Amino acid sequence: MAGSRTALSLCALLALSMMSSGCLALSIQREVMESWRDPPEHINQDVTVGWTEMFETGTELDSVLYQNETTIVFDETVSSLSINFRAQFPYSSTLEDLIGNETNQVRYVEARLWEPGAKESGGNPFWEVRATQDFQAPYDWQIDFIEGTWILEVEARGWGITTPVEQLSFHDSFELYATITKPCVHFPSSHEVYENGEKECTFLSELED
Repeated sequence: MAGSRTALSLCALLALSMMSSGCLALSIQREVMESWRDPPEHINQDVTVGWTEMFETGTELDSVLYQNETTIVFDETVSSLSINFRAQFPYSSTLEDLIGNETNQVRYVEARLWEPGAKESGGNPFWEVRATQDFQAPYDWQIDFIEGTWILEVEARGWGITTPVEQLSFHDSFELYATITKPCVHFPSSHEVYENGEKECTFLSELED
């Protein structure tokens, strides 16, 4: 019953706007169109940076060096931070038993996350880890983060050998990803909804600029 009254009211407003002239008509039509729009939807959106690397050395005896860094911007709306880190060094414990700690220098992953200005000033990283054997762990924070540009960096060495016999092949590898979560606004009238169900949106911090 309430829906019928609403529809009748909208029809009456449209009829009135058609009979009106000039700015009044445009104003009434604008109000009617606005009332038909779905309200904006506030959702949380993830921003992720990082890398996946698998080492391949072929016939070389020396391990391969991999270095990389990237930035991620924290603003006042960031609500959480998570880091997913995984390193795999096949047969590392066996080799270490045979030749000692030498493998710690040729097979390793070192990762760090720096707050704004900390690296340049010689300070300590916000987070760091060094792995020389198989290792996997998630890290999560929900705190008041320092605003600005953070630096995620990695240095790693590893071996990788592919042989005709699959059982004799092995590759060192790692995954390192940092994810921040920020509030985002989805406007149904202008944003898309993708086939996988994810919704296009605009970060709240961008709307406030």
